Amino acid sequence: MADSAPGTQVVSAPRAMTPRRSGRYGPFARWLLRKLFGPVPFPADAVAPLQKLAQEATLVYVLRSSSLLHLLFFNWRFSSLGLPLARAATGLGYRIFAPFARWYLGGTQVRANEGGEIANVSEAVRRGEAAMVFLRAPRTLPSAVTTLPDPFPTLIELQRNQSRPIALVPLTFLWRKRPKKLGGSWRDALFGEPEAPGAIRTFLGYLLNRRNGYVTVGETVSLADVNAMNAGAEPARVARRVRGWLHQHLARETRVVTGPPLKTADRVIDETLRDLLLRRALAEIARERGRSDESVEREARKDLREIAARYKPLVVDILKRLLDFVFHRIYDGVDVDEEGMKRLVEASKKGPLILCPCHKSHIDYMILSMICDDYGLQPPHVAAGDNLNFWPVGRLLRAGGAFFIRRSFRGDRIYSATMGAYVKRLLQDGFTQEFFIEGGRSRTGKLLPPKFGMLTLEVDAWLTGVKSDAWFAPISLSYERIVEARSYQHELLGGEKQKEDAKALLSATKVLRRRYGRITIRPGEPISLAQLFRERGVDPKTVTADEKKKLVQQLGLRIAAGINAAAPLAPTGLAAAVLLSHDRRALSETEILDRAEFLHTAALDAGAHGSSDSIRDVVRNAVESLCADGTLVPHEAGGERFYAVPEERRIALDYHKNGILHFLVAPAILSAALRSFRGQAAPHADLLRRAREASRLVKYEFIFPPGKSLESTVDETFALLLRWGLVERAGDAVQPAARGLRMLSLLAELLRPFGEAAWVAADGLKLLLGGPLPGREWMRQTLDRGRAAYLAGRILRLEALTKPTLENALQMLRDRGAVVGAKIQLTPDWASKEKIAALADEVDLFLR
Repeated sequence: MADSAPGTQVVSAPRAMTPRRSGRYGPFARWLLRKLFGPVPFPADAVAPLQKLAQEATLVYVLRSSSLLHLLFFNWRFSSLGLPLARAATGLGYRIFAPFARWYLGGTQVRANEGGEIANVSEAVRRGEAAMVFLRAPRTLPSAVTTLPDPFPTLIELQRNQSRPIALVPLTFLWRKRPKKLGGSWRDALFGEPEAPGAIRTFLGYLLNRRNGYVTVGETVSLADVNAMNAGAEPARVARRVRGWLHQHLARETRVVTGPPLKTADRVIDETLRDLLLRRALAEIARERGRSDESVEREARKDLREIAARYKPLVVDILKRLLDFVFHRIYDGVDVDEEGMKRLVEASKKGPLILCPCHKSHIDYMILSMICDDYGLQPPHVAAGDNLNFWPVGRLLRAGGAFFIRRSFRGDRIYSATMGAYVKRLLQDGFTQEFFIEGGRSRTGKLLPPKFGMLTLEVDAWLTGVKSDAWFAPISLSYERIVEARSYQHELLGGEKQKEDAKALLSATKVLRRRYGRITIRPGEPISLAQLFRERGVDPKTVTADEKKKLVQQLGLRIAAGINAAAPLAPTGLAAAVLLSHDRRALSETEILDRAEFLHTAALDAGAHGSSDSIRDVVRNAVESLCADGTLVPHEAGGERFYAVPEERRIALDYHKNGILHFLVAPAILSAALRSFRGQAAPHADLLRRAREASRLVKYEFIFPPGKSLESTVDETFALLLRWGLVERAGDAVQPAARGLRMLSLLAELLRPFGEAAWVAADGLKLLLGGPLPGREWMRQTLDRGRAAYLAGRILRLEALTKPTLENALQMLRDRGAVVGAKIQLTPDWASKEKIAALADEVDLFLR
């Protein structure tokens, strides 16, 4: 055969043999291998598919770089997992170890090299036994030769002459997750590169880092399918394609874990400044302002030094150990959606991955980087606000991969162009990135409306054509208890935000004295930017500014909706929703559990993810936990246990309620609309109109799914209310069912704080009848009037008097054309007591 290796004879197997799976490891070998390889996990989800594949095909394991250590590791693991052991291998010229390998590491697992490596591999495969193929040898001194005998032409020819399929299984084994340095070092020349280390570097590196070892199993390749797609082609030609695909696949698998080659910060800055679009923009600015090109470039370089990360893997390792200690001290654990993380890993193989988590705590900056490292994703470059760029936090965050961005740079064209070019460089190099779609931390527990600044920079960078696709990953982060709870309550009630600085950092060490429960991380479905453009029928090469703006807004809303959809249906949130939605002094345990069980069912039916099992026990535990930290006060009376919410703890409890409220907002709006008819039957058209009015009042409180009309939402929600037995039809009208009144009221009461905030804002319009007021002053006086209304019993919920809720109500008034300007003033149409009173009455319709 012309394309076979010399001396190789391909013989069709008369029958498929069952591959042997266990080696004859002696006691010493078992002890040694367990010590060496025990800490390195094998992907559990890959075992069953490989076992099934081994029954149907002969396996050929493929790795990038030859290593006896890797052969020993995988064969030892395969022996314990019931998988076929490699009986022959290419690329191992360690004759000195042959007796050791044959007699102490499983008898005749590795075939002797009498007939040539390719002959041994093909003979093993012909007999139905597994083999291992290394694509290259390490490049080490004194030899720089990396080529190895190529068995693929022989295997392709063998597949054409036998019926049993041959499956190629790509494997990676990384004993450290650090990226390689661009340009290498003397160590790389002497001992091999980190991705293809020589024997000495492999052994020493593994001993030092074996607890950080990471294994991946890639997408398998069927040589039978390859031959079917390349019928009649020369085996050597087909082999080149297969080998090329394997090289690319294994390189991609490695890069997902380690990230792209590491450059110095100065090199990144230099490369960014060489960007053609940036240079054009800077030249145009220089001409317009009459400045020299050199002075404008100096300013851009200064901006880049302010922006750019200075990623240092050693610092990341140290920070990870430190954070592990801190997190174990203050948290009971981290619950991670395993399937969601797998989706992120798969997306990262298709293009640059941009993580878009919600932002609830400063802990967010650290937790995702830790989790990514644990799940085989390169730690992201995180967009951080420049308020965190103070000593020593700024330097540590920058070394951990943070790049800093000003809160506002409108009008600063040099900074804007430079920031865009830096984001483009990160995207082009293939770094995983992370930014918070809300811009800042949510103090209320609800998702804030998306900000489009960073999103626009990412889309602009992609539109330059540096990558074929980019993937945006919505991620929900939830905390059982929030570290910043006290400062959030202070700010919500009108207090000033405390500035982040070294003094604040030192005072924050007191958090180490408390426990804050568990953290839950749930990634949503990654969004392909290229697919979004295709769905909208927009060509990236000819997109207009208006089309791009709409696409960015659509993308932002989809990310926000993805975060909400991925959020956990927390039992603490269910308990909080019940405990804050009644007017009594306390609720009995039975009532709490009954109502929480209903809300749980309603949320699941409305699209929340969670178990359909009984929620009563976990809600009971959540209530007891809230009692333990003083959020609830228990009482015993009449043989029952009651729970009351102290007034000063309502804001803290409201945070938990808001974390699940988006699942129930549609049923709550329809219930509030139905309640406004005071028990009378509501004609469908009138109910739809009232639902539209109610949704306008809370428009800026929630992220509504994009592309869905109010009419379709009302119809779907009405069907749910019918299923739950809360309403009944009366001809063309709808009326509450007698047995559904209590739960309809519960749903409607979920929105009371927002309705009361709208009423307070409407009442605050009276302050403007005497003339405009600065925004802060109007907010201060309106909050003061709201407190008076609360004390007088005109409004019932203290949580209606929070600054963000009132700001959203003010935005609703702007949307209706009632007020304009930074210095708030009434528009001419609203400058009358009658108009203001009519709005207050409209709001009141949904509250009484």
